[in-house]
Amino acid sequence: MTEILPAFPVVEPFVPSKQRELWGHPIGLWVLTLTEGWVGFSLYGMQAILALYLTDHLLQPDHSGHVFGLTSLEGFVSFLYAPVGPRALAGAITGLFLALIYATPLLGGFLADRVLGQTRTILLGAVLMTVGHFLLSFDWSFVLALGFLLAGLGMAGGLRAQVGALYALGDRRRSDAYQIYMMGLQVAVIASPILCASLAQIEWHWGFLAAGVGMLIGLVVYLFGRRWLPASDLTVHPAPHDAKVSKRTRPALTSQEKKTVWLLLALVPVMAVGAVPNSEIFDGYLLWGREHFQLRLLGHEMPVSDLISLDGFISTLCAVAVLWFWKAYSRRRQDLSEIAKVALGTFIAAFGPLMLALGSWISPGPHEVSLLWGLAFHIINDIGFSMNYAIGMALFSRAAPVSVNTILVACFSLHLFLSNLLIGKLATLLGRISDVSFWLLHSGAALLAAAILGFCALRFRELLAPEKETPPPVL
Repeated sequence: MTEILPAFPVVEPFVPSKQRELWGHPIGLWVLTLTEGWVGFSLYGMQAILALYLTDHLLQPDHSGHVFGLTSLEGFVSFLYAPVGPRALAGAITGLFLALIYATPLLGGFLADRVLGQTRTILLGAVLMTVGHFLLSFDWSFVLALGFLLAGLGMAGGLRAQVGALYALGDRRRSDAYQIYMMGLQVAVIASPILCASLAQIEWHWGFLAAGVGMLIGLVVYLFGRRWLPASDLTVHPAPHDAKVSKRTRPALTSQEKKTVWLLLALVPVMAVGAVPNSEIFDGYLLWGREHFQLRLLGHEMPVSDLISLDGFISTLCAVAVLWFWKAYSRRRQDLSEIAKVALGTFIAAFGPLMLALGSWISPGPHEVSLLWGLAFHIINDIGFSMNYAIGMALFSRAAPVSVNTILVACFSLHLFLSNLLIGKLATLLGRISDVSFWLLHSGAALLAAAILGFCALRFRELLAPEKETPPPVL
């Protein structure tokens, strides 16, 4: 499953206050969970129909000439990907948009830290996203809409940081709070593609309008719930004289820490290649699935976008199952290192596209591939992604030296930026190479990344493995 909205790196300041609670947690948690749920509803509903809308409607000759700025966008995408035909161009535009989602939060973090403050930045981001979704309801403003959405997503990335700011660092409820927060988003991811795609079948712009209404509800929830959220003042930066003192007293990286930093940075493009099978779900997978899957279910034609909702449901179950498995494993055997788990997850995910390649080989004709092959793909991919993403973030958070921890954790999300750039190019190969070869490319990429990660797990275990606890004395 594609990762939820990326968060910009913001230090989580605990603001002590006697907050009112609901069901054992501050009311602010439920405000943020509802807000993020509606943000996810709007974003994933829009993504579920974006590539299909471009292919079937906007990039057709009858409509493309009326879109403001589309010629410039096509020129840039052609320079970047060299797509051939409307379907390839649609895949390239979608891939570029999905990639930029994971780059813009860096700008949002700067605005929150230096200019507007966290709450005002999030509010501005929510407004921009709402405007962007409604602009998608018109052909002529498509390019403008993408710009508004990207700017808004970058600024709204601080919602996750505000969850942490509701609790003291030692509060055991923090982990439960994030699980509640994530589950709220997962429900939205399951529901929104079904609703938006169903409306889009009647009229494309109705699907985008539904996403815009969802974003508007999220904005209203956040506005009315601000009184229960932590205060977020601008970060106070030291005066020049103090800055010199801070610079002198800031601990320098040791030789070991420098090696760790360089290794973590080198892992970012490797993990990007490993995430290719999962990143493809919102792009070429939908275009391919619409032409090859048997989409009739119980006598009714099923929108291919419903597979996104299916993936959201499966990913939720897989995340719980993976968490349970590693807890049970550690009770019986010595636990694996985080980098080994990431390598294993990437290796597992590589078998997902093999299911689609096998289905294409057995049933090469249009609308002949059984949905069981798609179900196998989603299950295998989500098991692998549940390991290599969540555990990968934990690896970066723990292994990165304290003095550069925030920026390295932010760099971790950039692997999804690079991955979506790659799938934008891969999507242009649909129809130019065989379907079997198309999916074998995805499996091969993940297997290559798994091999490199496995090598790093063995070769650099001292740099990436957690510090060993001192064993208790033997009596």
